[in-house]
Amino acid sequence: MKNTSNDVALSEVIGFIMLLALVVTAFSLYSVYAVPVIGREDEIAQLNYVEKQFTDYKLMVDTLWISRLINVNGANNPMYPVLNVTPAISSTTMRLGTGGTSQPGGFSLSLFKPVASTGLLSINTTGDTFNIESNNYNSTVNKGEFPLSISALKYSSDNYYWIQQRYTYELGGVFLSQDDGTVNRISPLISITRTGSTSFAVNVVPVQVFGVGSYSAISSNNPVRLDTRQRILPNYNISSNQYRNNQWVNLSITTADNATAAMWLNLFKGIVASEQIPSYDIASYGYKTGISPPGSEKTTVFLFIAGQNPQSVALYVQRAEFDVIFNMVASEIT
Repeated sequence: MKNTSNDVALSEVIGFIMLLALVVTAFSLYSVYAVPVIGREDEIAQLNYVEKQFTDYKLMVDTLWISRLINVNGANNPMYPVLNVTPAISSTTMRLGTGGTSQPGGFSLSLFKPVASTGLLSINTTGDTFNIESNNYNSTVNKGEFPLSISALKYSSDNYYWIQQRYTYELGGVFLSQDDGTVNRISPLISITRTGSTSFAVNVVPVQVFGVGSYSAISSNNPVRLDTRQRILPNYNISSNQYRNNQWVNLSITTADNATAAMWLNLFKGIVASEQIPSYDIASYGYKTGISPPGSEKTTVFLFIAGQNPQSVALYVQRAEFDVIFNMVASEIT
């Protein structure tokens, strides 16, 4: 008579090993294929959230400086607003990364969650400059106003599953940068309108943001609160009678980044195209734009607007500067 007890025990062990192998294989496949998909979706959602937050921040800053414009000179001088009320502080919160393995759940569960991505939020000068000149206003004479050394609010992703993106708020606009270039998401506060067949008005609000406090840069996946307050400037409006009426106005950006230069060139072309302003080379009035000098370490992208008469281009410039404080916010504990 055969002893089958050992065979039964052995078959149970083999069955258990096979079941364990199936479980391990299933978990491995989940980790290799499903977790990256979830992580990619989380990071795409995070970047969409950041774009919305930058849009909301731009609208908030616009509201701050617009709400403080009080015309004390009467209806006869509508282009000379004066800021004479105490600046208000406005706060907004921005999440910098995904939750990922930073969420509680233990070691075993963390193996099957996407790795937490982080983001870097900073305020620094970009190394680029923005300049405004006209036949009546020259930045080399009126020193201290222009050219502006551009200071910008930036978000840089640190993703594991999706492409890296950088959002920038500068000069009142929102820009998106990737490895393949830079695009304009929301245009800065620059407009050119026709006031006659051969005359134009140039309106510019070069918004600047500056970091103050303990942090000028924070890298985290937790929320950060941004407290924003407008600065009190000695001169908000350079559009006095001396500089307002011109025959020509030139706006320019000087940068060392080719992608940034290409983006500003397209932006300038879009501004004049929306108003159907003619080319200066064809009509001897209108616009001219380009990059000068091409191929150098730093290039200048310019937008030149000229009228037909000596006082046919009106220039209105309203300065707005803001101090921004970063404050860490404790992440929610669940």
